[in-house]
Amino acid sequence: MTPFFIPELGLDGTSDEAAYAAIRRTARDRTGYQPETARIFKLLCRRGGVDCEAEIGKPDPVCGHMVLAILDLGRHGPYLVECRSSNGRPARHMVEKPVYAVTEFSAPQAA
Repeated sequence: MTPFFIPELGLDGTSDEAAYAAIRRTARDRTGYQPETARIFKLLCRRGGVDCEAEIGKPDPVCGHMVLAILDLGRHGPYLVECRSSNGRPARHMVEKPVYAVTEFSAPQAA
């Protein structure tokens, strides 16, 4: 299992939690959907007529930019794959449901 992280963290001094909260707020504001609380590590789906796997920290199989976050935009909403483009701006891709598989990050260990 993989613990939660946001890749390329530290470039602007933002914590994982603050970066994730900002991504969730932006997704809500831009799409009108409230993202679910599940923290998704990997999404196996069909995009652009091709079966692919989007995984946090790896290049997106369609656009080639690093995947920063994957959000479930609710029961009636799509998934959102957020990537960091070469100019540093976010590139967002909507993935319609259903998808083949969703892998969540491992739960944090209790202290």
